[in-house]
Amino acid sequence: MRIIHTADWHLGRILHNVSLLEDQRHILEQLRAEIELNPPDALIIAGDIYDKAIPSEGAVRLLEEFINHVGGHLNVPIIMISGNHDSGPRLSFASTLLEKAKVHIIGKASVDILPIILSDTDGGVYFYPLPYLSPIAARSLYQDSEILTHQDVITRQVRGIIEQHPKDKRSVLIIHEFVIGGEVSDSERQLSVGGTSHIEANILSQFDYVAMGHLHQAQRAGYEHVRYSGSLLKYSFSEVKHNKGITEVMLDAQGFVSSQHIALTPIRDMRIVKGKLTEILEQAYLDSRREDFIRAELEDTEGLHEPMRRLKEMYPNALEIKYLSKANQNAAQTETSFQELQKQDISALFAEFYQHICTEELNAEQHKLVADVVEQLTSVSH
Repeated sequence: MRIIHTADWHLGRILHNVSLLEDQRHILEQLRAEIELNPPDALIIAGDIYDKAIPSEGAVRLLEEFINHVGGHLNVPIIMISGNHDSGPRLSFASTLLEKAKVHIIGKASVDILPIILSDTDGGVYFYPLPYLSPIAARSLYQDSEILTHQDVITRQVRGIIEQHPKDKRSVLIIHEFVIGGEVSDSERQLSVGGTSHIEANILSQFDYVAMGHLHQAQRAGYEHVRYSGSLLKYSFSEVKHNKGITEVMLDAQGFVSSQHIALTPIRDMRIVKGKLTEILEQAYLDSRREDFIRAELEDTEGLHEPMRRLKEMYPNALEIKYLSKANQNAAQTETSFQELQKQDISALFAEFYQHICTEELNAEQHKLVADVVEQLTSVSH
């Protein structure tokens, strides 16, 4: 069986006030061409189909067009789950009807995890989709107050799957989680507070293949058959060295055989240019990719007049300027400090604030209360 594993489409993404719908349409046309050339037995989308819980009209239309062509016209089975950016109930709209066209959309978690069974010449392959489920939502679903972390959630779900799975059948798990040791990017939204979002790869190893979403770099996650496909496009300048694309997975009668990365080429790449502003502008005349998304890392020591306007005259899609010189160190530090503040754990920030105001630390019960509130608010925002 040949499977195409994708994830983290983030349809409707806006980067520095620039809509990426045109770029996403271009990359999906490449994916569609790849599928037309060599149709797989299944296409997996492992979460974060949309970038927001309430997607834009353009994002919804783009997904609809793709599903109609690949699922309807090409008759390729599609299995997609919700990620932490998606609204499970909204993503699941008309899912029962779409199942008749072999388009399986699993947006909401349920106690009973039913497999989607697809067959090849060696028999059936059981696909187990696990849409994103926060610990606080899992506690309500399973009526179990002992579920505190993402590891607890996945352990509970995997245990149930293994108990019911026929021992002589191949299995594929589809999840949207953060495996310990994975390479992260700036564009990934934190799943939950502290270290409660991390799971260990060994709890996934019993499946023949694990199609993962959430981390934007294509990579293995502890085992060759446990993999992230990565996002289809670069969504932050921390990803400039990523080779974006999709993962082709091969199964035989015994299970996992191989995986290979298939690169996709964006209409506009994301790059960093470095040097003095005048040097960057002079070199731009010879640059054949001036439409790319650009961050300029400037080495100038003197003050600059309207550097972004001047940069955009040569690079119309320039998005960021970062100053490297000591003369501009304060501006760079301010930018870095703000970015680091955005990445900090909300619970940790509150604990620091509480200690500053009350001159004492939160106790264990208060820590748990704050973590629960933050987790609940985070789940609602997703």
